Amino acid sequence: MSNILELKKTIEQSNAFIVASHIDPEGDAIGSSLAMYFALKNLGKKVCVYNETGVPRILKFLPGSDIIVKEIDSVNEYDCIIVVDCGDLGRVGSLKNRLEKLKIVNIDHHGTNDYFGNLNYVNKDASAAGEIVYDILNELGIPITYEIAINLYTAIVVDTGSFRYASTTPKCFQIAAELLNKGVDPWLVSMNVYENYPYVRMKLLGEVLLTLTLHLDGKVAFLFLTQDMLKRYSVTEDITEGFVNFGRAIEGVEVSIIFKETSNNSFKLSMRSKGKVDVSKIAKSLGGGGHKNAAGCKINGSYEEVQKLVLEVLKEHAWYSFNK
Repeated sequence: MSNILELKKTIEQSNAFIVASHIDPEGDAIGSSLAMYFALKNLGKKVCVYNETGVPRILKFLPGSDIIVKEIDSVNEYDCIIVVDCGDLGRVGSLKNRLEKLKIVNIDHHGTNDYFGNLNYVNKDASAAGEIVYDILNELGIPITYEIAINLYTAIVVDTGSFRYASTTPKCFQIAAELLNKGVDPWLVSMNVYENYPYVRMKLLGEVLLTLTLHLDGKVAFLFLTQDMLKRYSVTEDITEGFVNFGRAIEGVEVSIIFKETSNNSFKLSMRSKGKVDVSKIAKSLGGGGHKNAAGCKINGSYEEVQKLVLEVLKEHAWYSFNK
């Protein structure tokens, strides 16, 4: 990991920053980005927060969410880009190809991170990128305001599944307590993230659950989401966040995967594990990445072809883990 003094020097010597996170963001990506935005703004810096696919509806309650842009006309007016919650630079999307002249700071906790930055702050034991941002701000002596606190709290809550996942540690509880002391209302966050869904989400979930199938002696659950389903309810894919967890909730299932159709012969896969199987290894073998219990990738092919390929990879990489 890079020395914190290097980051301090970079921040002092740079006047304009881009803060970016991965496409199809969730709470950790958005919360960590906005926390960095407020920290840098409070230092008098020029800051642009970028996400190619925008802010999910359920996260628009967060302070600063309305300033996030999907396009940047010119990167030449910026000195540095801080990339949060990305295992590889390609996850930021098309902006990757325009960063040759910028210093890149990589802040992440993915086990598959490839250390793409000029400065790398990667802690694979951290519960969330938000936890690393919290540590960095403290080490730099940057005060944590309410706006920073609620964004970091949301980042940690989402990536720990409300402190239920294996990534939950005593440290993240301690950080959460400190953030609550800054005025964060945990019910406000939970209500917006988990209990503020539109009616059509539930109707769509019903359709997706009808596609549920079990494989490999009931150890694997597959779910299927089509573009036609999304069009039928006039919604975008971000409304399906969390659907994959319904497969994992089944007794005996160790891995749940949802196949999300993105176009003809193209699928985006989200994978969840109960812990026996490291799905980041499965995803990486298919060109993706992630964490032990949550990962993803994209695959071209028909649904039948993609499903067959994934089953073959699961048999090869996970069969021993299933039967431990």
